[in-house]
Amino acid sequence: MSSHPTLQYNVGVGDLHQRLSVRLIATAPDGTRTYGLRVAEGPERLVEVSRPEALVMNLLLDGRSVEAGAVPQGDGYLIDVDGVNHEVSVVDPRKAALRAGAADGAAAVRTQMPGRVVRVLVEAGAAVSKGQPLVVVEAMKMENELKAPRDGVVARLLVSAGDLVEGKATLVELA
Repeated sequence: MSSHPTLQYNVGVGDLHQRLSVRLIATAPDGTRTYGLRVAEGPERLVEVSRPEALVMNLLLDGRSVEAGAVPQGDGYLIDVDGVNHEVSVVDPRKAALRAGAADGAAAVRTQMPGRVVRVLVEAGAAVSKGQPLVVVEAMKMENELKAPRDGVVARLLVSAGDLVEGKATLVELA
């Protein structure tokens, strides 16, 4: 038995949203981790995960090996499996409750990793809606749309197309 807690997330791919329970079972000396995953009330399935690079995962699930790329974006990830991209939203209900209290204040739109700004899709002073794409950043040969976390007005635009940005850099501030 493992003493690691089971973590609960709400995960969405397209129109499909499910509760995902994740339990760390073991960590091998080479860094490979074994997790127990349960979707909704289904059976727990074991998956081995190794990370040969920061944004690349090798998964072994049910005897099938899969390589996946994972780039953080907004409240989730852009996952590449066999050349097919999937936008996956991941919400930790505990963190979502904390963020809901801060949603009325200023919001910063940040990149999760270093990259190059490909396009800026808004101007300072523009009204934006929650989920509206604001900036496109290329990182690890993948383009990522950074979206507005809530309705608001672009208070400051801190980047231009072609700019190189560091991870966690603020690109747009909303009022």
